[in-house]
Amino acid sequence: MRLSRSASLLLVSLLPLVAGSACSGGATRDLTDPEQVATNAPEPETDATPHETDSRPAPMARPVPLWESGRVVRQVDAAHAREHGLVVLELGDGWAPYLFGERGNESEPVVPNSYRRTYLSLARGEFPDDLHGERARGDEYLELFGIAPSLSLLRTRMKTTSELACARTLDLSGLTSFDGTIPFRGNDEGRRDATRFVALEREVERVLARQHVEDVAQLDRARLSDREKGALEQYEQRRPKALALRSLQARLECEGFYRGLGRYAPGALDRVTHEALARLEKKHRVYGWGFLGAQTLAVVKRTPMETDRDDLVRVLTERAIHAAGVIEDGSTSTKADGTPRTFRGRDGSEHPIPNLEVAIRDSLVTAFGLDTPEHALAFLDGLGELPANGEKLVAFARPELPEYYDGDMELTVEIDRGDVWYEFPYDDLGQERAQSMERRPHTTIFTKYGEQRIPLARFGTTIGGWRSEFIEGQEWWKYKGSPAGPVVWTEIVAAPVWLPPESSPPRGLLERNPHRRRAGEKPYVVNVHETGPSYASAYGLVAAYHHTFRENDDGGVRVYGDEGIRSHGSVDYMSIMRRHSHGCHRLHNHIAVRLMSFVLAHRHHRRVGMQRVNFEREIEHEGETYNLEVREGGYVFELERPLHVQVLEGRIRGSVRSPLEFAIPKFDTVRGGYVLPDGGAVLVRGNQLVPTTLAPPDAGAYSTDGGVPLPTPGLDAGAWGTAR
Repeated sequence: MRLSRSASLLLVSLLPLVAGSACSGGATRDLTDPEQVATNAPEPETDATPHETDSRPAPMARPVPLWESGRVVRQVDAAHAREHGLVVLELGDGWAPYLFGERGNESEPVVPNSYRRTYLSLARGEFPDDLHGERARGDEYLELFGIAPSLSLLRTRMKTTSELACARTLDLSGLTSFDGTIPFRGNDEGRRDATRFVALEREVERVLARQHVEDVAQLDRARLSDREKGALEQYEQRRPKALALRSLQARLECEGFYRGLGRYAPGALDRVTHEALARLEKKHRVYGWGFLGAQTLAVVKRTPMETDRDDLVRVLTERAIHAAGVIEDGSTSTKADGTPRTFRGRDGSEHPIPNLEVAIRDSLVTAFGLDTPEHALAFLDGLGELPANGEKLVAFARPELPEYYDGDMELTVEIDRGDVWYEFPYDDLGQERAQSMERRPHTTIFTKYGEQRIPLARFGTTIGGWRSEFIEGQEWWKYKGSPAGPVVWTEIVAAPVWLPPESSPPRGLLERNPHRRRAGEKPYVVNVHETGPSYASAYGLVAAYHHTFRENDDGGVRVYGDEGIRSHGSVDYMSIMRRHSHGCHRLHNHIAVRLMSFVLAHRHHRRVGMQRVNFEREIEHEGETYNLEVREGGYVFELERPLHVQVLEGRIRGSVRSPLEFAIPKFDTVRGGYVLPDGGAVLVRGNQLVPTTLAPPDAGAYSTDGGVPLPTPGLDAGAWGTAR
């Protein structure tokens, strides 16, 4: 039976909210061969008639200033800007991605979006007196978490930097001459390194004084003792890092990143400097760990005003990418061998897949005159008031779009699972086994043009792996898979909520109560940011839900149930390219917002609005009960045509060739083994559990017995599955 439109809408409205569906994984389905990228496809048919390049409503008719070469040259009509190759850009503090809007333009009815107010407040650097403000106050800088600063906030930051006398006299030579890496190895070790260098520095100064020279290059080394030669050698080895750290600390001190952290040791990457550097990384959207690596070093080598200017350009570029409805960021512009990737145009020639992110950035830098920090600050000052709820529209010329752009593009998504390990990742002693990941998973969005399948952008993502699961009052290891095969996206949900299943470990749903020492307060509170809506929720700022489907004889698509897998944003930005998920395909929050916004820009859709839910769960932990309630879901956009997604099998590594369906107890450090609830113990041997004997806890060492496979009847299938 074919689903009616009303039934389809009901499916869209209800299925994303089923408790327990969050990234739960499932059995691997049959995989159809993915369509290959066509580099020599037949020439598309010529379409001489103009076509719409964006499915979103155009701005209403009104004059907006057109910028060229750093000044306004004339007024243009916003309603016709697209057809003339212009981008209409919102500079006001009321800007938010299309996902967090409430209508396409003023001609459409308002469909309220509950998270919009929170998004705008956080973008302005405000900390509302609620749970969102409390979380944001701790995170401080939110661009890494997907919420870019408003132009008012950037202007305030840049003015503050311009008024720092210390910023004009900073000596960054220690950083600009350094090209290595300085990891954070701990507070004590960092301080010992600094103390040792100071001692070497004093020794070298004494040697210089005795020879009456000013630089080590002038020393007569033949006159040095063996001890002095050794000290000089160590000094020269340590000097570049020490000078780099001193320059870094001067910058961190000047810009106030040490505020509230305590005293630091000069020349040391100690705990305080490590935390201050992490603050700087967050402010400038650097994906770092609070130590001097390549990305961080590239930023701190530039002056504070230069990095503030870079922030402005990056934020404007992201807004312009959304306004223009483009996504090409250079990630698919070249093939593996370094040659350009192309598509065949109407003229029969091969054309490169452009990097529109760079092209748009260069265009707006030229149009607004943002080539220097001084010009950037002058541009911000010249904008005047930036209304929080009103508009501040401007226009600039965008680069030419490739001919495959259309208002209802034939988009598809492909998720390559990369290297997949089904083997249990711990050995008999509970130690983690090395499982190399030479091919990381990634998500690619394609468009079809004629007979060609053109990759537009590729993003790093995650697949499932071994995760904790709560079963009958105990935490176990359970493989949470990312099924391969075809699925569809039927809706995109902004500010989604996660309804945790009963298998979610209780501690993961709680956080320390900041008021726990007060009389009558419990030690924990429910972590509402985990469920959402929140930029820090399990699903981040936006999610697309994976549905199984069947193609009908008439070419239509019959959508079935929610697969329990999502493609979604994530606040855990450093884990995207390093760790596993519970089965979902996680993306950096700003990338997820960019991807889903692009889909909506080129896929006809309907605003459904906020989901209403009535979810309750009691969480038992350490003798206390905590009540979790969720009354409102995310903001739904229904796609008129489902978007097809192909999850590739990837490359299966190791000897286990399919997911293990049974759970494995966590390693018991007291007993020294994997202990079952009945007191017995098991070992993992490939895709089987085998019984073993452990010595009593007080017997010191313990022994293991490889034994024979544990009989299936001995397993409680209701609790932890069947071994196969």
